[in-house]
Amino acid sequence: MKQSILIPVIKIPAIIKALTLIQPWASLVRDKIKLIETRSWATHYIGFIAIHAGNKVNQDACDKFGYDSKNIERETILCIAYLQQCVKFPNPLAKPDIYGDFTPGRFGWILTNIIPLSKPIYMKGKQGLWNLDMNLLQL
Repeated sequence: MKQSILIPVIKIPAIIKALTLIQPWASLVRDKIKLIETRSWATHYIGFIAIHAGNKVNQDACDKFGYDSKNIERETILCIAYLQQCVKFPNPLAKPDIYGDFTPGRFGWILTNIIPLSKPIYMKGKQGLWNLDMNLLQL
């Protein structure tokens, strides 16, 4: 008897939150290297979040992490992730790494289920968490 395999279907809402990051940090998330986004502020939002590469690029970080600062994507949505939890540092769920500022008192946004877009989508970013109409992405 043939067994079937169940593959979960992820239903992404029509409107999700988005976060603009300086490069190469947005690419590090897309590439599933940076799994904790560190911030000076907390969020109560839990759910899908679009990771947007802003126009700014940190040349030193690109060199350090192996990205070409001249050709790295800018002003594009790179991936969709699931913001699972926000924790205050120090926290055993967010072990410090070289990709963020884990100073005590800061916050870690734990990202899971990262889905890179097959083609980045050009879009201007905004500060803070902003709303993104998924219909604009035409996925």
